[in-house]
Amino acid sequence: MESLLRTQARDSVRSEDGSLAPLGIGLAMLSLAAVLAILASGSLFLTERRLTTVAESTAIAVLIDARGNLLQPLAPIAFTWLEQQPLEGLDKVQLMEVSSIDQRTVKVRLCSYSMPLFVNYMFSEIGRVCSEASARRGR
Repeated sequence: MESLLRTQARDSVRSEDGSLAPLGIGLAMLSLAAVLAILASGSLFLTERRLTTVAESTAIAVLIDARGNLLQPLAPIAFTWLEQQPLEGLDKVQLMEVSSIDQRTVKVRLCSYSMPLFVNYMFSEIGRVCSEASARRGR
């Protein structure tokens, strides 16, 4: 009976022996996927922030260049201003809307395309990023 218990104890110890390599490889793959996802989302966030900055600048420029006359067509003013800017880090910036509802506020909406950092099967889509801003004149 004692020898049977010893044999079962040895067998249970042997069955718990194993390699940690599959666990380490799995952890490394999961960590790499997390890092890639964080970098891709960070890149998208920075693209959106750049586009917001350009939209705010465009709204202010249209408000200044219109010289208080917000009844005139505002799109040509916005196009002219956008053509003069370098727009580094942004691809295919499109002016979607420039309007003034209350003749005191200029609203600008811009869209751009965001290229992913890592072009592979997971992040191969080109995303469209849009942003809008307003500028209001005083008095």
